[in-house]
Amino acid sequence: MKTALLLMLALPAAAGRAEALELSGYVSAWTQDCSGASCALPVPGQRNLPVTLALGEPSSPGQAAAAHSSRVLSLGADGELKAELSFYAVCPYGGAPGTCAGRYFQAQAVLSGPAGAFCSAALNLEDFLPFPVLTCAGVGQAGRRFGLTFHRKPL
Repeated sequence: MKTALLLMLALPAAAGRAEALELSGYVSAWTQDCSGASCALPVPGQRNLPVTLALGEPSSPGQAAAAHSSRVLSLGADGELKAELSFYAVCPYGGAPGTCAGRYFQAQAVLSGPAGAFCSAALNLEDFLPFPVLTCAGVGQAGRRFGLTFHRKPL
């Protein structure tokens, strides 16, 4: 498991940045059999893997900050689900220098293993902190789904 990596991305240049936001939550893996007429309930894999990151906040239009983490979660007999987690704070273009009207946040997951997937959500601050809630899944062989859930409290 790689440790969390904090990256600051400037679009196009890094000016002053506000204080960092603390993201703290969990990721859990699961599988779901959808081979029949309807999908069965998801079966948990590894649960409650903690994720804690600091995410800088851009302060001027055209800037973004990013925090990344890589995780490998067990799916039991179905193997492992590899997840690249990315969190962004974005200050859109178009505002006055030194201001960040319209700041928004993104949570992304790229999954690989028995199924691949890319999932993303654009969120406001209230939905983003203390940790976004998001489900990401890909379909593998025989109609089985392999997924990851971001959550704020242990399951």
